[in-house]
Amino acid sequence: MTGGLVVGDTAAASAVQDVHGAAGASEWKCFARRTWLSGDWEAVEWARIPAGGVSGEHKHSRTEEVYFILSGRGEILLDGVATEVGPGDVVLTGLGTTHGLRALGDEGVTWLVVEVLGPRTAAVLRGEAS
Repeated sequence: MTGGLVVGDTAAASAVQDVHGAAGASEWKCFARRTWLSGDWEAVEWARIPAGGVSGEHKHSRTEEVYFILSGRGEILLDGVATEVGPGDVVLTGLGTTHGLRALGDEGVTWLVVEVLGPRTAAVLRGEAS
């Protein structure tokens, strides 16, 4: 799509259970997917875990993600190293990085996820490599 304005909101976000093996509920909404984008993007998403919630540790082999923390306080775990994060923080979960996020405090954590294809996957999808 070119020349258009796409506006998304978090209305009707999906309730998701046991994200990446963690117990409990979270919320998630996809604003844009690879098929709607012209670059090497996988997705642009919004996510929320409630107070005490966890997005379990996991690893991506074909994409990397940038997390923009919008609200709440959390603890990001990157390859076993825990770091506290809050509104305005940006976290790169690079290709092959084991990562997870847990909410700290009473309000939960919301974040925007920009997921980008790794170079090999992007080349395959463009028909440049096999």
